[in-house]
Amino acid sequence: MFSLSGALIAVLVKQLKHLPLMEIIFFQNIPTMVIVPIILKKINISLFGSNKSFLWLRGILGLLGMLMAFYSFTTMPLTDAMAIKSLNPFFIFLFSGLLLKEKLSFRQVPLFIFAFLGGLLVIKPGLRIDILPAIIALFGTITAALAYITLRYLRLTDHHLVIMNYFAYVSGIFSLCVLLFQKSFIVPGLSDLFPLILIGLVMLGTQFSLTKAYQLAPANLISLYTYSQIVFAIVFGFLFFKEIPDLLSVYGAGFIILSGYLNYRLK
Repeated sequence: MFSLSGALIAVLVKQLKHLPLMEIIFFQNIPTMVIVPIILKKINISLFGSNKSFLWLRGILGLLGMLMAFYSFTTMPLTDAMAIKSLNPFFIFLFSGLLLKEKLSFRQVPLFIFAFLGGLLVIKPGLRIDILPAIIALFGTITAALAYITLRYLRLTDHHLVIMNYFAYVSGIFSLCVLLFQKSFIVPGLSDLFPLILIGLVMLGTQFSLTKAYQLAPANLISLYTYSQIVFAIVFGFLFFKEIPDLLSVYGAGFIILSGYLNYRLK
């Protein structure tokens, strides 16, 4: 479900690329900013949480990762952007061992290296003129991996809805401030309203499932299931944007998917 919704968000962001990225981020956080505080109040849980420093860190890292990912969705073929985003497990595998001290299976190391080589085939360093969006997408993937690691850490101190609320308000308020400062807000037309509303609702469901999942299971195990986003991206890229990935991207995506499947079999 998370993989499907992640690919759908990428499609919606790409369709809205004529709007400022900060405006898309602001609109996508509105449903969470409205609904989650009401639920927290009803179940009598404080909005401010317990581990405030890590809640803020999760919000900031999540915002940076999301901003870089959205930029890559609007500037790159959807398959390439999603393939680079799906390198996330490689970095989560490293960070979960280094930062969370989760037990790692070194039998997985060759498979994660295989996935990383697949990512290099998609990025094509030295072979593509538009290397900057690919590099930004890679940094966004690393930042998002760190954000997911904080979710696993916060399971010990805070309710998953509190974590969602922090992320939504950090992202929503920051994006609104940037829009007001730059005076770059564009009044969305009628054709943009439905995608903007939909992206907010999809993000609400995505954040709920993602946050809950990382609280319930080891980060390096959950991350393996994100590889299927590439398949959805290939299908959506062709259906909505008539994008056909080049041969190197197909091989790279195949390497990443294969490594994810072998990791699943290993587990």
